[in-house]
Amino acid sequence: CLRQWYSQPDKVIPNEIVTPLSTPSSSHSPRTMLADQETEKIKSLFETVRQANLQQDIDLFMTCFSRDFTDREKKRLEALKTWNHFNYLNLSYHLKKQMISGETADVRLEWLIRSSVKVGGKLQENRVTLDAILRKENGRWKIQEIKPVG
Repeated sequence: CLRQWYSQPDKVIPNEIVTPLSTPSSSHSPRTMLADQETEKIKSLFETVRQANLQQDIDLFMTCFSRDFTDREKKRLEALKTWNHFNYLNLSYHLKKQMISGETADVRLEWLIRSSVKVGGKLQENRVTLDAILRKENGRWKIQEIKPVG
C-alpha cells in the first residue's frame, strides 16, 4: 500500500488522519494539531452553510459546493424553493464523525432545524443526519456529495 507522507524535520505525519470524537485535548502531537486544524476548516464550511441558509444567501450557499457536485443547479433551485416556503429560525449542527484522508474527507453530521412555514407560521423542528464527502479545492473544503442517513 503506497501512502503519501508529509515530512517535517524529525517527524513524519501520515496523510491519512482519523479523528476519534473523544480525542483528549491535552495531546498536542503534530498529527493531532494537523487533525484539529482540518476539523476547524470543516466546521467553518458547515458554519458557512448555516449562515447562508439563515441569511437566504444563495451565492454564499453555492460557494460551499464542489465544482464536481452532481446537480449543482438542482441544489441551487432546491435551496431557493425551500427558502420561498420556510423561514429558518435556528440551525445548528453536530459533527458526529469524520475521516480525513489527504484531499478528501468523509463526515457525518446531524442538523437540528427549527423553521416556520412562511404562510401560516407553523413551527417545525427536524433532525436530519447526513453523510457528506468533502474535497479540498484551492485549499478549502467543499461539499462533493451528500447522502441522507437512514
